Amino acid sequence: MASISKYYQTLFYQICIMVMYFATAVLALNFAVIAPGNVTLLWPSSGIALFILIKFGYRYAIGIFAGAFAAGVYVNDPLHISGLIALGNTLEPLFIVYTLRLLPFSANLFRLNDYLLLIFVSSIGAMISALLGTVSMVLANFVSFSSIPGTILHWWMGDVLGLVLITPFLLLFSFKALLNVIKSQFIETLSLVFLSSVIALLVLTDANIAFTADLKGSYLLAIPLTWSIVRYGHVMSALISFEYFFIGIWGLFLERGIFIDALLEPNLILFWAYFIAMALITLVLSYIVSERNTLYQAINSSETEMYVYYEDDMQFEFVNRAALDNLNITLVEALKLTPLSLAPLLTKQQLQSLLAPLLNTENTSVRYETLHQRSDGSSYPIEASVQSIQHSSRQCYLASITDITARVEKEQHRILGNHVCDVSSQAIMIIDKNHIIIRINASFSAMTGYLAEEVLGKNPLSLLSSGRHDRKFYHLLWLDLKNKGYWQGEIYNRRKNGELFLQDLTMKALYDANGKIQNSIAMFTDITQEREQILQIKHLSEHDVLTGLPNRRLLQQEFRFAKAAAKRNASQLGLLFIDLNGFKPINDTFGHTYGDEVLQAIAIRMQDCVREMDMVSREGGDEFIVLLTNIENSETCVLLAEKLKSVITDPIIVNDIPLHVSASIGMASYPKDGDSLEKLISIADSAMYSEKKTLKEDAQALYG
Repeated sequence: MASISKYYQTLFYQICIMVMYFATAVLALNFAVIAPGNVTLLWPSSGIALFILIKFGYRYAIGIFAGAFAAGVYVNDPLHISGLIALGNTLEPLFIVYTLRLLPFSANLFRLNDYLLLIFVSSIGAMISALLGTVSMVLANFVSFSSIPGTILHWWMGDVLGLVLITPFLLLFSFKALLNVIKSQFIETLSLVFLSSVIALLVLTDANIAFTADLKGSYLLAIPLTWSIVRYGHVMSALISFEYFFIGIWGLFLERGIFIDALLEPNLILFWAYFIAMALITLVLSYIVSERNTLYQAINSSETEMYVYYEDDMQFEFVNRAALDNLNITLVEALKLTPLSLAPLLTKQQLQSLLAPLLNTENTSVRYETLHQRSDGSSYPIEASVQSIQHSSRQCYLASITDITARVEKEQHRILGNHVCDVSSQAIMIIDKNHIIIRINASFSAMTGYLAEEVLGKNPLSLLSSGRHDRKFYHLLWLDLKNKGYWQGEIYNRRKNGELFLQDLTMKALYDANGKIQNSIAMFTDITQEREQILQIKHLSEHDVLTGLPNRRLLQQEFRFAKAAAKRNASQLGLLFIDLNGFKPINDTFGHTYGDEVLQAIAIRMQDCVREMDMVSREGGDEFIVLLTNIENSETCVLLAEKLKSVITDPIIVNDIPLHVSASIGMASYPKDGDSLEKLISIADSAMYSEKKTLKEDAQALYG
């Protein structure tokens, strides 16, 4: 359905183009024919056709062909002659558009070069229609062979007039732009249109018969044109030119005006020459003035300070608004100054030395940095770019001055940042958005062992990864950095020598102007030794220094965990309280060194007897506690107690001296005997003393 609608829309446009082309062609054929075969010096249809193809594309060539063919039929040309003429009228704009697309041409006619290219290529393209049209006239026996050159010339002239006048006007004209001009300059625009209309009517339609005697009145037409050139530019100039053209055609219809001779015959050659010359001169001058005005506006409104001064006296001839604002002076004050007035650090000889390459034509421009001083005495750093230009055959300079205060401060901050980075005790690594290292500092090299040339351009994971963190860890790290802009934590990495080390890492994202992560900076310190000290202190706080066994504090923690597990699993805990017999005599006889050796040996033997889930701790002196977890009954405690007594009784050899001790062991269990560690220890301690008392009584009975 959409394709059908588009088809009918295109068909409607083609018909409109055909009617438009046909109507303008009939207009020209009715009053501007100057030779046999309907050859005319006025062919506005060519300009309309070219505008349509430039603006809307090749596909509308069908409508142009149909309109041209209909015009041939209208003047009773044979069908094959009408077709050949229509072909020439269609190939002409097609050739021009195709050629322009190969050239640096803008359909907006923004530059003078665009306009000149349009005129030049159109003049060549008009030959296609002129040649094919003349051939058709010869084939139809409308013209003789002797008339061929004149017919070609007249045909070409008619097409060129339409191309030179109509096409530029249609390309430049815009209702929106016209309304903006009227809105901003209403009185002036209204006055211009009124004056141009009055003068055109007086001159081109001979409204006042006194002016028909000669062409002196035609010079009045230059007044509105000059006005439009100076004040409005090429768009309004094209509009005024088209207005003159339209009124001129009206004058031809009325057989009045400067283009009608004494015999009341239209002088179409003069008409053609006048409007071709007027259009070319007017628009070329308009473009030149507009480009100068545009350049002036660009320079004067530029945020860059602009100065123009002559080579000899170096006094400023032009100073733009940005310079006046920055220097806080008026234009009158500025035009009394020279570059040396603003640059206190430069002498005249130094400035001439800087500009010497321009005088010697060694360079087209020179750059230098210095300070500019304001009227209040304050100064600011600037970068000057000076070009040599010609003005009225005199050598002068165009200086573009950029306030580089922000750049200098940024550079100072960068240098300071680099210095801080280099002297920082923290290792610093900067990576890009692809996680590639682009910079490190000296502390990084000292900490990791890698030099800059070994890491730059590489992924940090490929160099430093310890293998102790999985992919999920690194994924979460980068995710936090992306979402929060930072990540902080501890991470294990590996030095160049393979040594593992722990680092306290802080990563921060650095964003570009669009808010996207451009770089990331990683700052870290080696906390391996610090962590080892912490762990050692923690170990000492939880373990016996002599035997390395857990102390009461760690035993208490383990009991809480074991108790919770026993509740979940409906199991029991066992506790053995062990006291060594015969240990004091060893200390008294051999000294505490021997006693310490005995305690260390006993600790090792007891650890070898228990399961990994159980814990042997030293209570103090020659007392030990064993915590058994996940047991089914007290029989397990009994069996372990017998085993411990056996291994403790075995001789301990210290410096080739066999030393003997034995053990008294008391037992308690959870939940039977209590639910706190203190309660169980108390019961087991009592049981141990009962056993120790029994052993003493048995020994007294045995030895009397």
